Amino acid sequence: MNQIKLAVIGFGRIGKIHAENILHMQGVELALVIDPILDEDSHLFDSKTIISKDIEALTTLREIDGVIICSPSIYHIDQIKTAANKIKNIFCEKPLALDLDEIASIQELSLKLNLNLHIGFNRRFDPDFQKLKNDTCNGVIGDIYQIIITSRDPLPPPINYIKDSGGLFLDMTIHDFDMIRYLTNAEVDEIYVKGKCMVDPNIGKAGDIDTAIINMKLTNGVIASIINSRKAVYGYDQRIEILGSKGSLQVGNQLVHGLNKGTKRGFSMGNPNHFFIDRYADSYELEMRNFIDSIKGKEVSYPSVIDAFKTLEAGIAANKSLTKNKPIQL
Repeated sequence: MNQIKLAVIGFGRIGKIHAENILHMQGVELALVIDPILDEDSHLFDSKTIISKDIEALTTLREIDGVIICSPSIYHIDQIKTAANKIKNIFCEKPLALDLDEIASIQELSLKLNLNLHIGFNRRFDPDFQKLKNDTCNGVIGDIYQIIITSRDPLPPPINYIKDSGGLFLDMTIHDFDMIRYLTNAEVDEIYVKGKCMVDPNIGKAGDIDTAIINMKLTNGVIASIINSRKAVYGYDQRIEILGSKGSLQVGNQLVHGLNKGTKRGFSMGNPNHFFIDRYADSYELEMRNFIDSIKGKEVSYPSVIDAFKTLEAGIAANKSLTKNKPIQL
């Protein structure tokens, strides 16, 4: 196959991560970057990359093999529909949308046009989580009883971001809902949430919470818990534990260094990596390589529109449980 030409829509934090990974891959060209506030004379790219402020560049410029959508979620649906007129290979960051009917419309479009549409649940591609998945599926710990995911950010995002993000459950916890489903091969059957605003009162004024515990019963009988916070002073806290009939599996935090120090004051070790860009760097590269492999015609496994629907459904149920202060059946 000739050089694969990709376009990136949205050049914020995630867009920059994907663009940088693409620029370091053999046989792949970053042909087009679309962002309304990116200078057209930007020197961030090589001479082959075209910079545009208008998504119509997808249909008017040279042929593009695939598009990576990294814009704010409120634009995802319209941008997918625009891209799908010409491009069948589409990668869209999560959340695909904040409305179940909109996601259902994209699923219908995807089936109609036979789209190769990937959703950016990157944590599935983390090497440690992949080992966790493989051991779980291979029966290393027998029947699964319980799964606990701890996910805490080092600092909350800007208030303006929170206002447009869909809130804690649709922005942050949505990754954890996906991992629960992915690791257990089951769906959320019942959900019960306790949460409040404890970190920053401005988050509460924006209509959101910053601290939560989400308890779930899954369709296969497994009991699951997600522990979330927008602030952990020691760093980016990302841990998973699975308990089964034959033992347990755990993935701990990745630390900034591997040095353990012991003195008369006790033992100390490095803090967790500061944030997702460092902690999940490998997963972002691997998910993009997976997308490119699919463009080449290789059989790959990837998060789909159905996964986007199911995780949003869980997030909406979590919001309802918090508001009504009771368990919600899905």
